[in-house]
Amino acid sequence: MSETTSSGHGAPLDYRSPGLRSGSSVAKIGGALGVAGTFIGFAIFMMGCAGFETAFTLSPIPFALGVLGLALTLVGGFFNDDVGLDDPQVVACYAINIAVIVGAMLEFAIWRGWNIFYR
Repeated sequence: MSETTSSGHGAPLDYRSPGLRSGSSVAKIGGALGVAGTFIGFAIFMMGCAGFETAFTLSPIPFALGVLGLALTLVGGFFNDDVGLDDPQVVACYAINIAVIVGAMLEFAIWRGWNIFYR
């Protein structure tokens, strides 16, 4: 129930906290793709550790999610007036997407049998 002033001319009171923002922005979608890439990459890694080495063939999926999420976060963070997130949250979106890309590249190296370290 919204309350108005007694004279009848006034805006309804909004009881939401100032931190809640409605709608989705491009940066939020990029961060969500990064989180999805994290879960998929972790599942691939756990399946690979359990002995299913063919699970590493799915490593392009988190890589694609990380690249797309980073691109959307960059576009949303730099080119939108109202990002829909606070600045530290946008930086967290950058960090998680970069971590997803690096993790997917490591899984890709395991899948292809590349030597990462000197033997």
